[in-house]
Amino acid sequence: MSGQNDRRSAPGSLSDGVYEHIYKAISAGEWTVGAKLPTEVELAVQFGVSRPVVREAMVRLRIDGLIESRQGAGTRVISVPSRSVVEFAEPGSIADLQRCYEFRVGVEGEAAFVAAQRQSRAKITEILAIVDKLRIAALEERDIPAEDDIAFHVAVAEATENSYYFSSVKAATVALYIGTKIARTLAHSTVGRIALVYEEHRLIAEAISSGDAESARSAMRAHIESARRRVFVGA
Repeated sequence: MSGQNDRRSAPGSLSDGVYEHIYKAISAGEWTVGAKLPTEVELAVQFGVSRPVVREAMVRLRIDGLIESRQGAGTRVISVPSRSVVEFAEPGSIADLQRCYEFRVGVEGEAAFVAAQRQSRAKITEILAIVDKLRIAALEERDIPAEDDIAFHVAVAEATENSYYFSSVKAATVALYIGTKIARTLAHSTVGRIALVYEEHRLIAEAISSGDAESARSAMRAHIESARRRVFVGA
């Protein structure tokens, strides 16, 4: 990675570049679990960026559960992400995919909240029908089709009867599709894990249908956070 090119990049992309490089290096086994990373100063020199840029990237890696820092002991790798993320994501888009999950937690959590308040029975009937499709797929096909997963989230947005939620969720469906495809390639996508994914959707739909707005929001936020961990950490 060229330091000169980094300096010409927008500030936001500097930490993205450092984050993605370290993420890929850990994924590829260049740094294994327990390995100590270079210091912030050393990484800043290596990438030709400032220490605050490196620090921002490291904070995001810690949030992802890939590294941990201890006073006097430095920063070590504590988890190795799936290489499927690198294989499926567009070059330079891993950081964007992460940000999309962050965005979805807030927006879709509130969409579920509003959908539960609106109580549009026609829209809720559609949500429940999709959940039933997910149940059948989980039982008979041992899979959750990406298209049905996306349809569920879009249906929840539609149930808000607010076009801004619908437009926002639709805009995130590309990242949602990539994330779902990655999750389906992982060796740990067992029958039990697929059943868990179905259960997360069922809980959201149940809360929306019953008008429990707080539970709907909590269930949706928990589902998206779990989806992010499944994709990036394999947890």
